[in-house]
Amino acid sequence: MSDSQETAECANCRTTIEIDTGTLQNRIPCAKCGSTVRNYHVSIIETAVVRDGLGVKVKRPGEKRPYIEDISVPDFSFSKNKLVLRQRVIDRDHDEYFEKVTDYETGEVIHH
Repeated sequence: MSDSQETAECANCRTTIEIDTGTLQNRIPCAKCGSTVRNYHVSIIETAVVRDGLGVKVKRPGEKRPYIEDISVPDFSFSKNKLVLRQRVIDRDHDEYFEKVTDYETGEVIHH
């Protein structure tokens, strides 16, 4: 998403002036000093969406495999052709597995 803002001011006295599209020869002079020279300012504002994830693995001393894995990360869905939120919990002690895939834009649960 982007937004822009344009302003104009007199180059001599810095008075804010309404933007006109006329040429220098037919431009309306500044009401304060009579100058036709202008400074134009354009601001462009961009909005970016940033998504971050978190992953945790819990291990016991002396064991190679974690007994709990918990992730919540953005992932690309090839079937939907866009980024989705993948949440997964693996609990090997209690033999439990949970996974949920959610569409970021609509909130629709794609897989549970």
